[in-house]
Amino acid sequence: MRDGSDRTSGCPYQAHSEETAPTARTPDPCRDYLLLRDEEPVRRDDVLGVWFVTGHHEVRRLLGHPALSSAWQQGGRTRLHEESGSASSATGARAAELVRGWFMFRDEPGHADMRRLVAPLFSAQRLAELRPYVMERVAELVPEGRNTLDIVTDVAVPLSSSIICRLLGLPAGVAPLLSGWADDLAALLVADYRPDVVERGRRALAEIAAVVAEAGSAGDFPEGSGLDVLHTAHRRGAIEAADVPDTAALLVYAGFETTSTFIGKAVRTLLHAGAWSRLGDVEPDALVTELLRFDTSVGQVARLALADIEVAGRTIGRGDLVLLMLGTADRDPRVFADPDHLAFGRAVKRHLAFGHGAHYCLGAGLARLETAAVLGRLHAVWRSAAVVRPPSAPALDAGHGLAHLHVRGEPRHAAAGI
Repeated sequence: MRDGSDRTSGCPYQAHSEETAPTARTPDPCRDYLLLRDEEPVRRDDVLGVWFVTGHHEVRRLLGHPALSSAWQQGGRTRLHEESGSASSATGARAAELVRGWFMFRDEPGHADMRRLVAPLFSAQRLAELRPYVMERVAELVPEGRNTLDIVTDVAVPLSSSIICRLLGLPAGVAPLLSGWADDLAALLVADYRPDVVERGRRALAEIAAVVAEAGSAGDFPEGSGLDVLHTAHRRGAIEAADVPDTAALLVYAGFETTSTFIGKAVRTLLHAGAWSRLGDVEPDALVTELLRFDTSVGQVARLALADIEVAGRTIGRGDLVLLMLGTADRDPRVFADPDHLAFGRAVKRHLAFGHGAHYCLGAGLARLETAAVLGRLHAVWRSAAVVRPPSAPALDAGHGLAHLHVRGEPRHAAAGI
């Protein structure tokens, strides 16, 4: 099971639901962004006024290009902003003003300095220390004897939120709030041309800042936690006071959202591709790696061109907004043989699910740990599983995440007395 011939079929997926006959077929859940694959690897969309980059080689190159800025919120505009008259006229702010302190939207050296500060929270050592707690929480959320679960609301959301609270040093009682905050912030980052979305984002950031301030005034966060690291850095003058709530909000959004989204996607992919039986005989790292390639946790990232850039025979102009389509790039047939099928024995590991280069996702290891733990636990308690109703997506979601994924499992061990 180490070569490229080790693969499952079933994309377009086999549908398994109460409403759909077992032989019926449903399209690849990634079909929306895969439609872009039929176009040139770099093309201008005159409707939105942005560039789409879909080729794997091109996306990988541009993720590290010095003339592409991560501070795209500051100057990036689409036709949607122009047609709406800009959210700022109605609400007094765009996303750029509300998330100005997030280091993911900074270029060097500011980005590297802040990333270096919080990187130990996601180190291999910290993840190893966290692993027993992850396994304990997964066992609580996926108990033996329970045969139906909403993988998103019953497992992924409570697991990821409790772990981010633990990493940051926030009280456990805050965990149920993270999902709502993350949803509002995700909407803000993709639709700040809508005044209602801006207001929701503003409220979420204010609530996070209030929780962080309360924890800081109490001074009861654990040593080595995220809030401890941030407050210590502020006391020694390494960061500004505003960097504490801003960075906490970023970690709430990115640390929670990336992981919880991928857990739901991973389970959906396995079920729809008919690959549940592979859970027991594929190495966890290979399993998660291929699931990441197949359906990325983050479908796209944006950049702003600071100068003209020549790529794939096209010229991206200075000031242009560029969307690097990670999900489409990871289905590029020039790089991945038979890309629309799961192949757990692929030798190629260069997927872009978590980006590439200086902005590679800090939470990648955490997402892998949590997802492997969930899949391992589901396999331990259920011999097989099926989706019982069509999955649903959030109303505003750029990453093609899931709001609900209802699954029924067949217990591996019969209940006592039956």
